[in-house]
Amino acid sequence: MQYRCPKCQSPKIMPVSQSGNVSARPVVPKSLVFLIPAVLILLLLVSISIAMWLFGNGAGSILQISTVVVFILCVIAGFMFYRDLPDFKISMQSFMQSQKKWKCRECHHEWEI
Repeated sequence: MQYRCPKCQSPKIMPVSQSGNVSARPVVPKSLVFLIPAVLILLLLVSISIAMWLFGNGAGSILQISTVVVFILCVIAGFMFYRDLPDFKISMQSFMQSQKKWKCRECHHEWEI
């Protein structure tokens, strides 16, 4: 299946909800639920550390330790997501193939497969 709009060839398409049909949803792994907030927290801690190094006397030991701990959590969550990736890919492909009605986000063209 080609995941592009047949009218404008844009890859920005989305499935249209079908009334009365219960479609299979992709299974989101729990490791992804932990990975995304952990990466955001790590980004926040690193930016705070850089700001403290630039505008202060350096990052404190508590901030450095918490940054290392969150980095280790990110590595663990990333490895767990890597292990869950094949199942996530299969569930996402089955979800995409089960959809019959599509809509382009750019030209608002709707079509059915």
